[in-house]
Amino acid sequence: MADQVATGQRCFFEHDPSCPLYRRAFVEFLGTCLLAIGMVGSGLAVQKHLGSEPVVAGFAISVSIAGALVGLIVSLGKVSGGHFNPLITSAQWLRGERHGDCTIAYVVGQTMGAVLGAKICGLMFGELPNPAHIGLASPGTILSEIVASAGLMIVVIGCIRSSKWETGPFAVGAWLTAAILATPSTSYANPAVTIAAAVAVGPVALSTKTAAAFVVAQLVGMLVAMIATRIAFAGQSMVSDTRVANGGKPHDAA
Repeated sequence: MADQVATGQRCFFEHDPSCPLYRRAFVEFLGTCLLAIGMVGSGLAVQKHLGSEPVVAGFAISVSIAGALVGLIVSLGKVSGGHFNPLITSAQWLRGERHGDCTIAYVVGQTMGAVLGAKICGLMFGELPNPAHIGLASPGTILSEIVASAGLMIVVIGCIRSSKWETGPFAVGAWLTAAILATPSTSYANPAVTIAAAVAVGPVALSTKTAAAFVVAQLVGMLVAMIATRIAFAGQSMVSDTRVANGGKPHDAA
């Protein structure tokens, strides 16, 4: 198994791995649902009130999404790890830090939660026409989604290496704020909310083909980040001086 993480000390790992899987998966479902509401809802609110001010609108959406994610990780992260993103869960599984059944439960919960959040926003705001953003993505936009996802996962994995749990939420929020404004794709960087965007309305809505292309780009970005961080942190152990969770088993093991 890959380097293990000490209980209660690392970002994006649950503080109590013995907590029932259904509770942890439910938290991932709930958190991703609320994250999708923050994403889709902010886009609809901006379209309604700031449609003629694109710079201000973009900043408002970026702050809303990043703020929602920081709040959700801080409030719920100690139960499930606060992923709310299949990229984080999948990367931990690929590193041998999370069991397959937990990975599947998390990813399913995240995706279902995101779709539900998008549907709730549609009910709250009513059916609205989708803007030009629904169109097919250009190669440059797909490249930007790879960059945004790789950057996010480099931040996440780097924070996992930190001994301070509190670093993760704010580092992720800071990166997302910048990436949403700096990339043509507006940094979805999350397969669950990207799938939700395919059923959403408003400025964040995507066509099915674009959503599929973005998900592939996000997975590529995740792999790039894993390679980059393996090189960057080569020879540095993540194991703290305190006891390793579950005696060296994957962190979510019962």
